[in-house]
Amino acid sequence: MDCRRCEAVCCRLPVWLMDGDDQVPGWMIDEDGPGGRRMAQNDEGWCVAIDPYHLRCTIHPQRPAICRQFEMGGNDCRSERQHYQRQALDLATPTPST
Repeated sequence: MDCRRCEAVCCRLPVWLMDGDDQVPGWMIDEDGPGGRRMAQNDEGWCVAIDPYHLRCTIHPQRPAICRQFEMGGNDCRSERQHYQRQALDLATPTPST
Protein backbone atom coordinates (compact mmCIF):
# COMPACT_ATOMS: atom_id res chain seq x y z
CA MET A 1 0.00 0.00 0.00
CA ASP A 2 1.26 3.44 -0.90
CA CYS A 3 0.39 5.94 1.86
CA ARG A 4 1.65 8.83 -0.26
CA ARG A 5 -1.53 8.50 -2.31
CA CYS A 6 -3.86 8.14 0.66
CA GLU A 7 -7.44 9.14 -0.13
CA ALA A 8 -8.16 9.81 3.57
CA VAL A 9 -11.26 7.62 3.45
CA CYS A 10 -11.08 7.26 7.25
CA CYS A 11 -12.02 10.95 7.37
CA ARG A 12 -15.47 10.01 6.09
CA LEU A 13 -16.17 7.66 8.99
CA PRO A 14 -18.28 8.84 11.93
CA VAL A 15 -15.97 9.89 14.77
CA TRP A 16 -17.60 9.62 18.18
CA LEU A 17 -15.94 11.71 20.83
CA MET A 18 -15.00 10.19 24.18
CA ASP A 19 -14.18 11.61 27.58
CA GLY A 20 -10.92 13.48 27.24
CA ASP A 21 -11.60 14.74 23.70
CA ASP A 22 -12.18 18.24 25.09
CA GLN A 23 -9.42 19.74 22.95
CA VAL A 24 -11.56 19.53 19.78
CA PRO A 25 -12.90 23.00 18.84
CA GLY A 26 -16.58 23.29 19.75
CA TRP A 27 -17.69 24.43 16.30
CA MET A 28 -16.45 21.09 14.90
CA ILE A 29 -18.71 19.03 17.18
CA ASP A 30 -22.24 17.80 16.50
CA GLU A 31 -24.45 16.83 19.42
CA ASP A 32 -26.31 13.60 18.73
CA GLY A 33 -29.01 12.70 21.20
CA PRO A 34 -28.61 12.66 24.95
CA GLY A 35 -24.94 13.33 25.55
CA GLY A 36 -23.60 11.84 22.31
CA ARG A 37 -20.98 13.97 20.59
CA ARG A 38 -19.20 13.38 17.31
CA MET A 39 -17.05 15.25 14.84
CA ALA A 40 -19.22 17.25 12.45
CA GLN A 41 -19.20 16.29 8.78
CA ASN A 42 -19.63 18.53 5.76
CA ASP A 43 -22.29 18.05 3.09
CA GLU A 44 -20.13 15.50 1.27
CA GLY A 45 -19.58 13.42 4.40
CA TRP A 46 -16.01 14.52 5.17
CA CYS A 47 -14.92 15.39 8.69
CA VAL A 48 -14.96 19.17 9.04
CA ALA A 49 -11.38 19.08 10.31
CA ILE A 50 -9.99 17.80 7.01
CA ASP A 51 -8.24 20.18 4.63
CA PRO A 52 -9.91 19.15 1.34
CA TYR A 53 -7.02 20.36 -0.82
CA HIS A 54 -4.26 18.45 0.96
CA LEU A 55 -6.32 15.70 2.69
CA ARG A 56 -4.73 16.53 6.02
CA CYS A 57 -6.23 17.05 9.44
CA THR A 58 -6.28 20.72 10.39
CA ILE A 59 -6.45 19.91 14.12
CA HIS A 60 -3.93 17.06 14.13
CA PRO A 61 -2.42 17.92 17.55
CA GLN A 62 -5.96 18.18 19.03
CA ARG A 63 -7.55 15.29 17.09
CA PRO A 64 -9.85 12.88 18.96
CA ALA A 65 -8.46 9.79 20.66
CA ILE A 66 -10.08 7.43 18.14
CA CYS A 67 -8.23 9.21 15.33
CA ARG A 68 -4.98 8.78 17.25
CA GLN A 69 -5.65 5.04 17.50
CA PHE A 70 -6.40 4.66 13.78
CA GLU A 71 -2.98 3.65 12.52
CA MET A 72 -2.08 4.79 9.00
CA GLY A 73 -1.40 1.65 6.98
CA GLY A 74 -2.75 -0.57 9.78
CA ASN A 75 -5.42 -3.26 9.46
CA ASP A 76 -8.35 -0.86 9.92
CA CYS A 77 -6.85 1.57 7.41
CA ARG A 78 -6.36 -1.13 4.77
CA SER A 79 -9.84 -2.52 5.38
CA GLU A 80 -11.50 0.91 4.98
CA ARG A 81 -9.52 1.64 1.81
CA GLN A 82 -10.54 -1.72 0.30
CA HIS A 83 -14.19 -1.09 1.19
CA TYR A 84 -14.02 2.39 -0.35
CA GLN A 85 -12.40 1.07 -3.53
CA ARG A 86 -15.06 -1.67 -3.87
CA GLN A 87 -17.80 0.94 -3.52
CA ALA A 88 -16.15 3.15 -6.14
CA LEU A 89 -15.84 0.20 -8.51
CA ASP A 90 -19.49 -0.73 -7.96
CA LEU A 91 -20.55 2.84 -8.79
CA ALA A 92 -18.42 2.84 -11.93
CA THR A 93 -19.68 -0.52 -13.21
CA PRO A 94 -22.85 -0.17 -15.31
CA THR A 95 -25.71 -2.43 -14.31
CA PRO A 96 -27.28 -4.51 -17.09
CA SER A 97 -30.75 -3.37 -18.06
CA THR A 98 -33.56 -5.89 -17.80
